[in-house]
Formats: sequence, structure tokens, C-alpha cells
Amino acid sequence: MLEKLCQVDTEHANQPTTTVTLEMPVDLFEHVKKTAELDGTDISAVINCFVQQGLINSNAEIKRMEFAEHAKHVLEKQGIEQSAIDEIFTKILF
Repeated sequence: MLEKLCQVDTEHANQPTTTVTLEMPVDLFEHVKKTAELDGTDISAVINCFVQQGLINSNAEIKRMEFAEHAKHVLEKQGIEQSAIDEIFTKILF
């Protein structure tokens, strides 16, 4: 039985679509094409899957960065010196 590459449930599943033109290196396109063949799907489905997964990952990063900025402001309001805040965020947390 063929396993599907992308099993991402998304709120975009039954949304209207649009056509885009995308430039990518030939070798990358060939890799996407081979992935689609092995997965038994089309190239668009593979690209959509990878875009969705990338957005999920970047959303987590954005939330982490927003939290860090909020935490910095809280520490500043508490009178913590900027050098201590910088050390916390550059040497300890990140």
C-alpha cells in the first residue's frame, strides 16, 4: 500500500484556489516531480504540502519570537538592565 507523503489537515483543504507562476531551480523541480511520482500524486499537491508544512513551522518560530519580544518588554518594565536582558536572550534562551 502506498503511503502518502502529506497528511496535513488544514483549514485550506476546501478553499478556492488560484493559479501562480513559480520559478525554481531545475534540479529542485526535478526533485519535486520525482517526489510526486513516488507519492502517486501531482506536483501541485506536493508543493502545497511543503508550503503548508513550512507555514506551520514558521508560525511556531513567529510565536516564539513574539513571546521573546514580549518577555523583553516585561523585563525592561521591571527595571532589569539591558545588558542582562541581552545576555538572557543571546546566551541562554537562543
